[in-house]
Amino acid sequence: MNIFETLGHCPDVATLKPALQRLCGTFGRVVRLDVLTAMHEGTRQAICFLRLDSPEKEQVLMKTLGVGRFGGEIVFVVDLHAPATDQDTGPSSQWTEFDDAD
Repeated sequence: MNIFETLGHCPDVATLKPALQRLCGTFGRVVRLDVLTAMHEGTRQAICFLRLDSPEKEQVLMKTLGVGRFGGEIVFVVDLHAPATDQDTGPSSQWTEFDDAD
């Protein structure tokens, strides 16, 4: 099982966010983490945008996880394997904020 499959077992963003903090924190200090939740073809997804405290550490994270950049941010998608709800009937998205105090 790869790291994204493991993260996919998080049922929601409240659970995913600390797991991302722990994972990405092993590469450097997370200075920004934004998560956009979406439905795509019946799958709940978390689109994660992140920045670390140095470009060198970001390069190591990207190489290790096999992810890239979009608009200057490291970005990757996690398929959330949480049960669908009645609200998950069509395409949708919602931003969650990163609170550095967490």
